[in-house]
Amino acid sequence: MPRSEYQTRVPAVVRAVKALEQLAAAQQPLSLSALSRALDVGPSSLLAILTTLRGAGLVTRASRDGRYLPGPGLVALGTAAAQRLEPLPTFDLLAADLVERLGETVVLWIQQGDGLALAATREGTRPLRYVPPLGLRLPSSGWVRAEEPAAGLVEGELEPGVWMIAASLRDSNSEGALLALVGPTARLAGAAGAEARQALRASLGDEPGAASSGPIEPGELDAFLSQALVASLSYLSSDGYPASVPLWYDWDGAAFWLVPSPGAEWAAHVRRNPRVSLAISESTPPLRRVLARGPVLPADDPDGSQWRAVEARLAARYARLVPERLLGQRAGQVRPLLRLVPERLIAWRGLLRPLAPVTPAAPLAPPAPATPLGPLAPVVPPGPAARTEHLA
Repeated sequence: MPRSEYQTRVPAVVRAVKALEQLAAAQQPLSLSALSRALDVGPSSLLAILTTLRGAGLVTRASRDGRYLPGPGLVALGTAAAQRLEPLPTFDLLAADLVERLGETVVLWIQQGDGLALAATREGTRPLRYVPPLGLRLPSSGWVRAEEPAAGLVEGELEPGVWMIAASLRDSNSEGALLALVGPTARLAGAAGAEARQALRASLGDEPGAASSGPIEPGELDAFLSQALVASLSYLSSDGYPASVPLWYDWDGAAFWLVPSPGAEWAAHVRRNPRVSLAISESTPPLRRVLARGPVLPADDPDGSQWRAVEARLAARYARLVPERLLGQRAGQVRPLLRLVPERLIAWRGLLRPLAPVTPAAPLAPPAPATPLGPLAPVVPPGPAARTEHLA
């Protein structure tokens, strides 16, 4: 081939990459002859390529039957690439939410030259869903822009029966990245895909009125805090260092109730200095988090009735224990009961965060792809002295 073309597309490298992709996509080790037929490469040339890849740890050859499979060196390369792929954390968050809402496969495309390369995928949950092959590449131009009201999206048919709806990830770390929903044409094309377009725009913060990021409203706050989440209590220890401890908590709509275990070290520290903060968060979308600050003080509970009520709720929610059985084992016991009424409460959901505090006004025709794309596989207000803030 001409020298200029050779400099941009070295045949031996292309064959090596195709061999790796073929081995990765196969469900079982492949023989030299099977690989040779699949890649249309002569056995002798392919053997030289595979031997070189074996020396680099990228390919392994089974000693029993001589078949080839991906090598351990690919793990290190893949891990390094994932760590440096800036849009990947954003994709993981958005894709998990979209799959849960729609059940369709979500993929991440990265601009490479004049095309798009498949960088990550989150497979859908529907019985009939799109399963993307490894090494998938597409042209980056020629896709049609979706009609209103889904402006900003592009879509098209990847192959007969397979439709894609995509939008750009526009944050500063995701230049050239595309988030896409892929599934059967009957579910995503035309009017049938209205819900999918709206969900994709909402996940990217483009849907008017979409609550992808914003303050947690009262009803949502109570529902969020009623889950069996573990809180992190931060306090000042006696040596002057900040410390934290994971705790169960009970929320009554205005205050947090905490029950120290017998001999709990943190309880002694907060008796000395009751100013604490309590953080509660979730690691999956919609990424809600709450931070409460204020003094944690002993509750007025002379007969222990309040303690027994709190213990019963904690046992049922966290340990799924029968409250009566647990309290029966503690007959005659009354543990200390602490109450935190927030003087300051931060309640927020989503990825984006405003810089300034805000006080709520109320209580709270498409181209043919370059590569075949594969088949379809079968805040209740926190208290009179408290205020709710956005994260700054």
